[in-house]
Amino acid sequence: MSTHDTLRNWVRGHLGRLIGIPPESIALDRKLSDYGLDSVDAVLMAGELEDQFGIEIDPASFIQYHTFDAMITSLEKALETPSSNHAAPPTAI
Repeated sequence: MSTHDTLRNWVRGHLGRLIGIPPESIALDRKLSDYGLDSVDAVLMAGELEDQFGIEIDPASFIQYHTFDAMITSLEKALETPSSNHAAPPTAI
């Protein structure tokens, strides 16, 4: 399984448990806010990403990602960069 697939599955599973819907029903081309997630959810998710994958991410950056896929791509880059364990800041669209 690729890093992207691993992160995608983790994000879907985490969000599915958090909001009580099947993970496969989560559309990764939507924003976190589309599912009613707030800043508390972002802080919890950032902490769990750090625990699970060793990625440090500013919870505030979650609201700046255009889509879940954009967030996952940024996290993937952070995992593949050996000199840093910080997720790249989102790119303005």
